[in-house]
Amino acid sequence: MKKRLFLLGIVVLLLSVVSLSNLKSNQDQEVALPKTTTLEPEVIEYDELTSYIELFKTGDIINIENSNYLSSYAIPGRWKHSIFYLGTYQQFNEVFTVDDKYYQEINNHYQTKDEILVLDSNSTGVKIRTLDQMANLKKESYLKALTGYRFNEDKNFIKNYLNRALDYLDTPYDYSMTTYDDSALYCSELVYYALLANDIEINETSTIVDHIVITPTDLSDFLETLDDIEHVYLLEKNNEQIVIT
Repeated sequence: MKKRLFLLGIVVLLLSVVSLSNLKSNQDQEVALPKTTTLEPEVIEYDELTSYIELFKTGDIINIENSNYLSSYAIPGRWKHSIFYLGTYQQFNEVFTVDDKYYQEINNHYQTKDEILVLDSNSTGVKIRTLDQMANLKKESYLKALTGYRFNEDKNFIKNYLNRALDYLDTPYDYSMTTYDDSALYCSELVYYALLANDIEINETSTIVDHIVITPTDLSDFLETLDDIEHVYLLEKNNEQIVIT
């Protein structure tokens, strides 16, 4: 019953957003904007993103800000999706060895050795995917910004939480957003359970329709409080230029 009420609440919230958007569209038709004015956010294209790939390392925890996904309107905070960065074939092999538990599982996804891999939970569940599947990068990009965090720890520390996350491969997506139940997982919930392997428990939360959830923004806020982690990059577009801070 609670699950149905939560999903109904999300639907109502999204329908409200759609109604407001339609109202705004009708108003826009009545008011002519100057040609220099644009309502479209600046987005990062895949080719632009890959030119900065050396900034990333296997094990980075990345939060994504995107546009055009209706579900994002129901998620409070700037960041809308959380992923683990697995990396290029070279980056992956700098951390993992053939004797590691999930080496072969991940290695099988490097079919051409040119892939850039990530691990996340999306609508299809917990999967290893290519970076270009994030934020519609394969087509018309929805990627507005991304931010990355990196632990100042050894490879075993990194592999420990990645292995825990990989233990959840093929776990279904948590549409009911029932945090603290790992039978189904949403994106930042996967990060929550992975970090428990290193005795790190995320305690920043938000409430959505009476549900306690860990949003990607909560995740960022929590990681900022840790002593052994760095906020290593923030990439966003400004005046058609990638800005790195």
